[in-house]
Amino acid sequence: MGKIIAITGKGGTGKTAVAAMLIRYLVKDSGKKYRVLVIDADADANLADALGVKAEKTIGDMREFMQQSRYTTPPETDKQVLFESKLFEILLEEDGYDLLVMGKPEGSGCYCFVNNLLRAAMDKTVANYDLVIIDTPAGLEHFSRKTIPDLDDLIVVTDESRRGLTTGERIRDLAKEIELKYKDLYVVVNKVTPGRRMAVLENAKSLGLKVIGTIPYDECLAKFDLVGDPLMGLPDDSPAILEMRQVIRELGL
Repeated sequence: MGKIIAITGKGGTGKTAVAAMLIRYLVKDSGKKYRVLVIDADADANLADALGVKAEKTIGDMREFMQQSRYTTPPETDKQVLFESKLFEILLEEDGYDLLVMGKPEGSGCYCFVNNLLRAAMDKTVANYDLVIIDTPAGLEHFSRKTIPDLDDLIVVTDESRRGLTTGERIRDLAKEIELKYKDLYVVVNKVTPGRRMAVLENAKSLGLKVIGTIPYDECLAKFDLVGDPLMGLPDDSPAILEMRQVIRELGL
């Protein structure tokens, strides 16, 4: 199994933009041929939009299908094989990476049966890749279902404020509470204003957090977001893209 990186943080901090820029680097600039799986675990599916792709079906759709199949398929049907075949139907094969979109959360009723199928299928799927990037919903409740394998790196995206940085503390505490297993927790601070970088680093240090990137406010990135252009098209000299190279180095990619 390859390296698994999850990106989390409060809504509005640019978590999905950071995930998209990380994928952009891996596809366009790394010079290495990783087999990359991208998992958009946010119910809003914003990462697919940021990458400029359209997901027609999601794991949420498959979850609903499998929930119904318990009552509509013959008893002798191998439900695990059926689920895995459906999972590969929704896998989008893009240039340089494959994409799975989690989609909507569970509906009413108990989904334990389907989540157990998903857990086993995800273990097999992830094992086929060198690198897995997961864009998670705000918070870590998604991981409490244990449908994603253990992580190597957990990246918390925050804004530059002291209050924003304490999000890293809370996520670290929540990860311990739900027994989320990871090797390293890092912070990427987004939209840093000129002259604030040193103060940000000092605040993070006082909280026991390791910052691996301070992404400046980037007018080009803001324009892309405003009109909805895919972030894969950001120019190489974009300030945000230049700082992402530092993040990549810290991650050892």
